[in-house]
Amino acid sequence: MKKQITLHHPDCSANRKDWLLICLVFLSFTWLSPVSGYSLSSPTIIAQEEKEKQLAVEIQSKLSPEKESQTQSKMVKQPEAQEKTVNNQENNKSRKESDNLTQEASTPDKNKTIKDWLEPWKKTLELSYVVTGGNTVTSSFSLGSTLLKTPNERDSYLLKTFFLRTHSTTINQKAVGSEDSFSLIEDKTRKLTAENYLIQAQYDHRPSGRLLTNVGFSWDRNKFAGIEGRALWTAGAGVILADSDSTKIKTSAGLSLTVRKYSGQSVSSFLGFQYVFSWKQKLLDSSSLETGFVFDDNIKHLSDWHYDWTTSLMAPLTKSLALKASIRIIKNNRPPEAEVPLYGPDNLDTGLTVLVPRRKVDTFFTTTIVLNF
Repeated sequence: MKKQITLHHPDCSANRKDWLLICLVFLSFTWLSPVSGYSLSSPTIIAQEEKEKQLAVEIQSKLSPEKESQTQSKMVKQPEAQEKTVNNQENNKSRKESDNLTQEASTPDKNKTIKDWLEPWKKTLELSYVVTGGNTVTSSFSLGSTLLKTPNERDSYLLKTFFLRTHSTTINQKAVGSEDSFSLIEDKTRKLTAENYLIQAQYDHRPSGRLLTNVGFSWDRNKFAGIEGRALWTAGAGVILADSDSTKIKTSAGLSLTVRKYSGQSVSSFLGFQYVFSWKQKLLDSSSLETGFVFDDNIKHLSDWHYDWTTSLMAPLTKSLALKASIRIIKNNRPPEAEVPLYGPDNLDTGLTVLVPRRKVDTFFTTTIVLNF
């Protein structure tokens, strides 16, 4: 009998499983080994890591208040620095402005003209010219100006001028020849018959209520009244009696210093007393009536007084043009004396002169065109 020989081959699937298990064990060993840079987790390592974390947290907790305080101080310092910069800028601006003002005050503006200086003033110009011809030839010219400045309710400045000159021409005729045949010869002589000048400046101040104080200066000349020159300085106080849109009344009194030169006399000076009254009243149709009275007296010689009284009526023609009629009366109680040639009983000139008093009253009546600008 034949024997069957059977060969037993090992199981290949079992061998493969063993090899895979061996490989996995090897890979896990190599992955967890120190060679790969990692070590197995141990309790000591974990404890060290936790200590390091706690130290980092403590350091951060210590540093955070310091940072917060620094940031708060920075936040506080920033507004202070901004305020300082703003204050410095304002101070620099104020210094620059003050420097500019001082420079403007110290160095006058070269481009400033008379028109710029007159801009804040209220200006009034009065003009009159009268001419007559024919059998009598006369001419009269007068010019007056008023500048008024009121920078505020308490102060006012007044500048006033007046100029008047009158000429007359005398015609002397004579015939040369016979009664039937003659020629007429005329001799004309022109001479100055009236001359008057006035310059006045005054400053008024209202300290309170209706109380008024003032200082002023005036100079006048009336050659035909014997006044070659008269300067007057005044200072006084007064009361405003009415101050409305339609009525303005004020009066004042004070002391005066007069320096004058009369014809044929030397220069004299004396202290005096002055009284002033002014009244301005608006009438219908925007017309106005104005009067001013000035009385001056010599304290040493009370009979040596004089007054100047002017009354005027003004009617507007346009907004800037008006017609004004005024009368001015000047009285001098002790006028200067005038030299008059002395003639004998036979109407012959003796070559001598005598002193006679001049007339006490001078009267001026004028009609003028008024320009307001």
